[in-house]
Amino acid sequence: MPILSAVDVGSIAVPAAQAGGRILVVCVTALIVLRVTKIVICRVDDNRYREQLLFFVPKIVGAIVVVSGLAAIGIDVSGMAAILAAVGMAGAVVFTPVGQNLVAGAMIRIDDLYQIGEAVTVGDVHGKVAYRSLLRTELELPDGSKAWVPNSVFQENQVLNHSRMGGWRICVEIPLDRASDRATAQDVMDNVVASLEWSSRGKDSFVAFDHVGSEAMFFVAYAWIDDRTREPWYRGLLLSALVDALEAAGVSVGQTTNLSLGSSRRDADALAIQSQSSIAR
Repeated sequence: MPILSAVDVGSIAVPAAQAGGRILVVCVTALIVLRVTKIVICRVDDNRYREQLLFFVPKIVGAIVVVSGLAAIGIDVSGMAAILAAVGMAGAVVFTPVGQNLVAGAMIRIDDLYQIGEAVTVGDVHGKVAYRSLLRTELELPDGSKAWVPNSVFQENQVLNHSRMGGWRICVEIPLDRASDRATAQDVMDNVVASLEWSSRGKDSFVAFDHVGSEAMFFVAYAWIDDRTREPWYRGLLLSALVDALEAAGVSVGQTTNLSLGSSRRDADALAIQSQSSIAR
C-alpha cells in the first residue's frame, strides 16, 4: 500500500510541476515582452502621445502574450479568450468614459469634424484646436486659457467649425441722432465695410438698419474675422472706422454726441462750483 501511494502521488506531482514550469515560462516571457514594449514606446518624441501609448499598449500586449502562451503550452483558452474579449470590449465601450471617448475620437476622425488649427464651437465652449487624441481635444480659448474637452462631448453636442464656415461674424451698433442722416449714413457705412482689408475673404460684410429707439435710430454693422481670440480688437477697429467716417461726413452719431454733451455739462458744473467757492472766500 505505501508503494502504491507513492506511485500515485508521483504521477500527479510530475505533470503538475511541468505545468507550473510552463506557466512560469509564460509569465517570464510576458514580463520580458512588456519591458521591451515600454522601452520602444519611451522612444516616442511626443510626450502626450507617449503617455497614452504607455497607458494602453502594455495592457493589451500583456493580455495577448499571456493568452498566446497558455495556448502554446496546451491549455485551451479559446472559450476564455472569446469571453474575455467580448466582456472587455463591451465594458470598455458601454461602461467606461475612456471607452466612450475612444469611440468618439475614432468617429471624429472618420467624419473629419475638425483639424489642428481650426476654430470650433462645441456646446458653450469656443476655441482653436491645438491638439487632439483619441480621448480628448485641447482647445485654445479666446481668453488665453486652454480647455481639454473629452471627445464624447463632440459626439453629444452640435459642433460648429468656423474655419470651414469662412470665419466668425462680429457686429457693432451705431446710433444716429437725426432721421435726416439715415440715407447718408447708410451710404457712408456701406463704403466703410466694403473696404475692410481684414475682413474674411469670401464673406460679405454689410450694414443693416436695425430699429428706432426713443432717442436714436440704430444701425448694426457686420463683418467677419478668422481668429475669434482677437474679436475685441477687431470690433474696436470696425467701430472706429465707422464713427470716423460718419463724423467726417457730418453725420451726428448718437453715443458720441451724448457723451460730449455729458462731458460739457460736467465741466460746466465743475466751473460753477469753483466760482462759488472763490466768491465764498
